[in-house]
Amino acid sequence: MKSIRTVGAAALMAGLALLLAACGSSSSSSSSTASKSSSISTGGFQSPTTQALTGGKRGGTLQVLDETDFEHLDPGIAYYSLDYEVVFATQRPLYSQKPNSTEPSPDLAAGPPEISSDNKTVTVKLKEGVKFSPPVNREATSEDVAYAIDRGANPNVANPYFHSYFEAVEGAPKASGGPIKGITTPDKHTIVFHLTEPKGQLIADALVLPLTAPIPKEYAAKYDAHKPSNYVNYQVATGPYMLKNTSSGTVLGSGYVPGKSATLVRNPNWTASTDFRPAYLNEIQIKIGGTNAVIGRQVLEGTNIVENEPPAQSIVKLAAQKYKSQLEISPGAGSHYIGVNNKVGVFSNVNLRKAFWAALDRTAMDKARGGSLVTDVATHFIYPTINGFEQAGGLAGPKLDFNEHPEGSTAVAEKYIKLAGYPSGKYTGGKTVQIVGAKGNPAEQDAEVVNQTLKNLGFTTKFTLVETATMYAKYCNVPKEEIDVCPSVGWIADFADPQTVLNITFNGKFINATGNVNWGQTNIPKLNTAMSAAESVVGAPARGAAWAKIDNEIVENAAAIPFDWDKQASVEGSTVHGVGDLWDVGEWDYSYTSLK
Repeated sequence: MKSIRTVGAAALMAGLALLLAACGSSSSSSSSTASKSSSISTGGFQSPTTQALTGGKRGGTLQVLDETDFEHLDPGIAYYSLDYEVVFATQRPLYSQKPNSTEPSPDLAAGPPEISSDNKTVTVKLKEGVKFSPPVNREATSEDVAYAIDRGANPNVANPYFHSYFEAVEGAPKASGGPIKGITTPDKHTIVFHLTEPKGQLIADALVLPLTAPIPKEYAAKYDAHKPSNYVNYQVATGPYMLKNTSSGTVLGSGYVPGKSATLVRNPNWTASTDFRPAYLNEIQIKIGGTNAVIGRQVLEGTNIVENEPPAQSIVKLAAQKYKSQLEISPGAGSHYIGVNNKVGVFSNVNLRKAFWAALDRTAMDKARGGSLVTDVATHFIYPTINGFEQAGGLAGPKLDFNEHPEGSTAVAEKYIKLAGYPSGKYTGGKTVQIVGAKGNPAEQDAEVVNQTLKNLGFTTKFTLVETATMYAKYCNVPKEEIDVCPSVGWIADFADPQTVLNITFNGKFINATGNVNWGQTNIPKLNTAMSAAESVVGAPARGAAWAKIDNEIVENAAAIPFDWDKQASVEGSTVHGVGDLWDVGEWDYSYTSLK
C-alpha cells in the first residue's frame, strides 16, 4: 500500500535539485543512532545527529512559513512529514523518537513493550497523570489508546497503514471501527495486543505511529460517526502543545484555518515531569501559502522564523553559499531507485537487469539531485539510519561486479548481455523498452540518463515524461500497464525497521492491481519465503541481520536499481535554534526548537 507519507514526501524530494557539489564538503560523522557510514556534512551546516537537545531558551513565538497545506492533522489519519510535526507536538503515542534518534522512546508508555516468548502477545504499561487538553481535562487511559487504534479501522477514519502493521492483531482483518477482539485493557494503565501470528516485534515497532495516540471515545465518537470523521476539527491533545480552540473545543477556524494558518499554543494540562520533550516555545504560528523561493529568502533574512518543508533549490544554494549556519542537512531522508519490470518484457531476464545496473552512471543521476551535499550514491535498498544498513554493506554495498562501478561500466554490462544470449554484447532482441518518468528536474534529468544508458546498450526505447502524480497513479503503480522501466520511484520508511523498506516493495504477496508499489512485480519464491520468516524475527540486531540478507538477495537478483539515498535540507532564521527530526527527514521539531 502506498501512503501519503511515502508518495508525498518522495514527490517533494524529487524537486530538490541543488547542483551544489562545490558549496560544501562532506565527511563521515555519526551519533548513537545514525548510521556510521552515512556521510554527514561538517562544512558549517547543521545536522539532526549533532544538534543540542537541551539548553534552549524558554518562551517566545516561532513563525513557520509553508507553501503547502497539511494533508491530515487527525492522529488517526496523519501520514505525511509536514503533518507529523504538528501531530507529534500535540499528541503522545505509546512511543516516539527523540530528534537525533530513530530508536523508540516510551512516550505515553511507561517503559519498553513486553513481548511474549511465543512472539504473539505484546503488553504495554502506560504512564499515570497524562491528561487530555480542554475541554476533556481527564487522564488518558488504556481504553483511550484502544479506541484510537479501533477507529483506525473505521472507514470514516480510514487510517492508511492500519492493515499493513496491525493485521496480525486478532480480529483486525475484519475490523470496521468497533472494539478489536485482540486488544484488551485489563486495567486503565495496561494495554495488551493478542496476535494470531508471531509478529510481536513488528507490532511493538509500529507503536511509534500516531495511530496509537489516545483519543477519548466519549468525546470523539460523535465526530467519528460522520463520513468522513470530522474529529480533526474538535481534537484534543496530550502533548505539550494543542491546536488553539474555543471554550467548546472547536479547532476549525481558531487553531486551524485550511489553506491559511495553524496555531499551536501550550496545553495547560501538560505535565513536564511525564514527558521527555522540553517544549521551549510558548506558541507556534504557521502561515500557509506563497512560493518556496520567496518563503525561503524571507526565512534566511528573517528572525524567529523557519520553513518546515523542502526549500526551493535556489534557496538551498543560497543558504549553502551565504547562510551555512542556518542550513540543516538531514541524512536518512529516504531513497530513490529505478523500478524494472521483473515479470514481463525484456527485463524478466535477470542478466539484462544486471547489464542495465552495470552500465548506469549512478553518480551522474545523483549529481542531478545535488551531489554529495544532499545525496549518497545508493548501492542497495536499506538506507542510512535504518536498522540493517551496516549489515547490508553500508555505503559500499554488496560486492558484486555490476554494483561496484557507480560511474557505470560498459565492459561489465556487455558481459551480462552476452550471458543473456546476445553474443555481440549489445541487445539485439528487437523489443521496445517502455520508460515512463516524471517531468521536472531532477527526476527528468535522471530519466534522460536512464533512457540514454539503455539506448547505448542497444535497446530501442519509448520514452514518456508525465507529471509525478500521473507517473505513479496511471503507470508505475498499475501492473497491467506493463511499464518496463520507472526511472525515479521513491520510498520513505514508516519507522526505522528494514521490513518497512523491503517487504511491501519486493514481496510478491503485495503486488496489487492498483496502488502497487512493488514496481518491478518482484515475485521470487525464495525471497517471499525469507521475508515471511523475517517478519517474525524478534530483536533489532536479529531483524537487522535477517533483512540485510534479504536486501543482498534483492541486489543479487537486480530486482530494481538503487541510485540515491537522500539527505534533506531545511532552513531557519538567524535567531532560531532549530532542532530537526532525524526520523522525519529533518523537519524542524516544534517541541525542541527554541529562540536564541
